[in-house]
Amino acid sequence: MKKLLRYWNQNKRKILITIAVIALIIIIIQIANNMVREQNKKNNNNQAERNIVANDITKPSNSVISDTKLTEKETKENSNFIEQFVSYCNQKKADEAYQLLTDDCKAELYPTKEIFVSNYINQIFGEQVNFELQLWHTVSNYYTYRITYNKGNLLQTGGQSSSSNFLDYITLVKQNGEYKLNINKFIRKETLNRQGSNSGIEVAIHSKSIYMDYEIYHMTVQNNTQKTILLNDGTSANNFSLMGTNNSTFSSDISELPLSRLTLDAQYKRTMDIKFNKVYMSASTPQVMQMTNVYLDKVQYDTKQEEPQKIIIKINL
Repeated sequence: MKKLLRYWNQNKRKILITIAVIALIIIIIQIANNMVREQNKKNNNNQAERNIVANDITKPSNSVISDTKLTEKETKENSNFIEQFVSYCNQKKADEAYQLLTDDCKAELYPTKEIFVSNYINQIFGEQVNFELQLWHTVSNYYTYRITYNKGNLLQTGGQSSSSNFLDYITLVKQNGEYKLNINKFIRKETLNRQGSNSGIEVAIHSKSIYMDYEIYHMTVQNNTQKTILLNDGTSANNFSLMGTNNSTFSSDISELPLSRLTLDAQYKRTMDIKFNKVYMSASTPQVMQMTNVYLDKVQYDTKQEEPQKIIIKINL
């Protein structure tokens, strides 16, 4: 014990310095370890953010539905154009965003910029949104994408589905080197110019508007007879239908039209829009529009004094 005390008294200063150095080394090591951990955590967070952003603003080249694969140039140009549209909407640059829409899209859904702002920008871009893209379908110069507008912080949500997110299908149209967009599930409009007739009733189908979940046929019906006719009694959705390949049938939403719209006086012409439950990417192609239960005398139909005379009109598409 005396030896230890003597050693302590003789070397006290050296011992204290050694202890202090060791303690300092331990403290430095702990600080360094904490700094490394924090840097690694920061790097991981940055990498996660980069991964989310990379996944959020994607540039898809392969179609989800078909085996179609875009070229690198098509992929880049298409995605950049859509990103520009979203950027304009985020910045509330309504004039610029509105000019990116096709004329058909404007006529179908947004005839004025104010309607576009009210029904699209204000509904989706109340706050800044990011987006995710999937290439869904391509045909000719039309590229249909499924776009998910993600609201909120990507690091918090991870891009996961949320009730505040908005899903849409948009179609990029490329014509004569110019890009335009169809939005809100509107795919495109096609000119048809098809005619059919029976018993003095003429039907002309001018065009159809194709949406993701349905098609609307724009047509004119001319009653050349001397009696008031009834085009449909509304008893069945298949009274107006599309007959397609693979023995498929697409019913109409004829119940949306009042009987007054389906009634034509003698020598009268009426323009009509009929909606059919035809999904855009259905494997079947419509070949014939069929109108059954067309009554040639509405008075006879109303009074039911005798079996009312009715016909079928078919228009090849």
